[in-house]
Formats: sequence, C-alpha cells, structure tokens
Amino acid sequence: MTTILLIDDDPTVQAVFSQFLTGQGYTVIQAENGKIGMRLLEEQKPDLIITDILMPEMDGLEILLSIKNTHADVPVIAISGGMRNVPLNFLNQAKMFGARYVFHKPVPLDVLNNAVKLILEEG
Repeated sequence: MTTILLIDDDPTVQAVFSQFLTGQGYTVIQAENGKIGMRLLEEQKPDLIITDILMPEMDGLEILLSIKNTHADVPVIAISGGMRNVPLNFLNQAKMFGARYVFHKPVPLDVLNNAVKLILEEG
C-alpha cells in the first residue's frame, strides 16, 4: 500500500487531506512540523511527501533541502497559503529545491489527487 507523509501545522488541512487521501486508498501519516516529519520519514519510509512551506520548528524549504541530500528518491508536493504578496515566492523556491508540484492553498482535492497519481505512476 502506498504511504503518504503529510506535514502541515494546520490541523484543518491535516484532517481534510488525510481523510480525502485515505478515502483514495492511501495510508497517510501526519506530522505537525518539519522536525517530526523528518523523523517519520526515517521511520516510515513514505512513498510521497506533501508538505506545507511556512511552519514552525522546520519549514518546508528546509525539509526539501534535507530530503534532496538524504532521500532524493522520495517525491515531494509543496503547498503554501501564506505570504502571497511577499516579493520572495516560497513556492518558486520549493520548485527549485526539488518539489515535483507546488500549489497555493486552498488546493482543490481533485488537483491534489491528480498530482499524487501522476507522481506515483511515474514511479
């Protein structure tokens, strides 16, 4: 069974994404910050990671850099709902750091599902 690691500090996003992805047949493990997410990455070896960018403890860009150095084979989808009007675009940086797809919150569930399927089909 395919395992997805969901890293987001917003409990509502975690609940909605987790319930939806579980309903699609995936096993979902959750982390409320990057430090916990990186520990779960080591322990659970997920097939895919979905991470928020702006979080306490360890942000999504730090996660992407760490994954690039230690688990480059694990694909990542990056999402962010904040800082849209700031000149520095975090989602563009996430793409440069290796995220396969990047989305602004709120992410329509069908869009997320299509990205997950495409990544998993690519192997």
